[in-house]
Amino acid sequence: MAFLRTGVAVSFFLVFSVSAAMGDVQWLRYRTSKDTGQEVGASVNRVYRSFEPQRPAHVRCPEFKSDNPLFIKWYTPMDSQGFRWIALDRSTPYGQQHDLLYIDSNGDGHLDDEKPYQGQRSDQYRMAFDPFPVYLIGEDGPITYHMACQFYSYDERSRYLMMSSGGYYEGTVLIGGESVVCVLVDTNGNGTFDDTAEDFNADRILLGEPQNRREYFIGRYLDYKGTLYRLQVARDGAFVSIAAAPDVVFGVVQIPESVTKFSAGGVNGMYDKTPQNGYVRLPEGTYRVYQWEIARQDKGRDWTLRGNNFPRQESFTVSADTPVRLDIGEPVFSRLSVSQRQGIYTINQELRGRMNEQVSMLQYGRQPPAPKVRIRSKTGEYDRTFSLEYG
Repeated sequence: MAFLRTGVAVSFFLVFSVSAAMGDVQWLRYRTSKDTGQEVGASVNRVYRSFEPQRPAHVRCPEFKSDNPLFIKWYTPMDSQGFRWIALDRSTPYGQQHDLLYIDSNGDGHLDDEKPYQGQRSDQYRMAFDPFPVYLIGEDGPITYHMACQFYSYDERSRYLMMSSGGYYEGTVLIGGESVVCVLVDTNGNGTFDDTAEDFNADRILLGEPQNRREYFIGRYLDYKGTLYRLQVARDGAFVSIAAAPDVVFGVVQIPESVTKFSAGGVNGMYDKTPQNGYVRLPEGTYRVYQWEIARQDKGRDWTLRGNNFPRQESFTVSADTPVRLDIGEPVFSRLSVSQRQGIYTINQELRGRMNEQVSMLQYGRQPPAPKVRIRSKTGEYDRTFSLEYG
């Protein structure tokens, strides 16, 4: 947007709307954070990258104090060449750890005009850099984005930089006439706030007060309290537009009737559904299963099976013409593996679903006592029972 935003934390929300072709544009306020995920309760990806094998030849650099500075690229679509250079240096020639960070904050492709940021040692292997500004070009002018980094160095062959967003947008918006606290998070830390993705690597919008806040994928639509809205998010995160979506075409997804909750997502957004007689309705489009649940009582106790973390899962397409059937839920499979190293045996037991997803079992919403394993020799001379541990 046509202003230079700052990273100054504020204790109030800025709320107003203007009319535009896309509907009501509702502006949000930018805030910085050392840990966005923890502060707002959002999913934030921490991107781990290895350093470049060689010093970039065409990048002008400051006079480094150490003889082995490290270089790495931060990838962002907000830069014309698609990335910005970062360099790490030591504050003393023979320091224990790289504790100075340079970044091409103005996008000129060089580092000789930049001032370094001082890191703080977290432990013997890690150096933390608080959020620092990076200047980008937004839709209508310059903006300031913030990054947070942590440098890990175990030895010269095991070094990497963890990068994440160091800021978020927050404000109060109107959804169907209701005032709702709204938070936008750049989940993948690439400098934009409007990323949609089929594989769940989308940015996030959080709605509600902190104690009962819900997280949604950024997508074409927003399924809020059973009503579908069209969602538009500014690329730089400065505003959202949430408008009624009365003309969306839906299709039907058929799932086993034992499934009591079903979640799917993609570029259309995120949908948490309660199936009716084994059916849910979704807008036409391509999705992946995010999670399913089966809840039932057994001997007077409430039990829940929950499947998620689907590995390399194929997507499914919803259309108005033909219902699509998904084979999820029961049966689930218990797998036991035993490994041995230097005379120590490791026993692992896990539950997997029909699509090889992870399955957890809950009793009254919590993990029940871990299973036990009994090991008995053929003669019965050795006979012991061990308790497994969650982990």
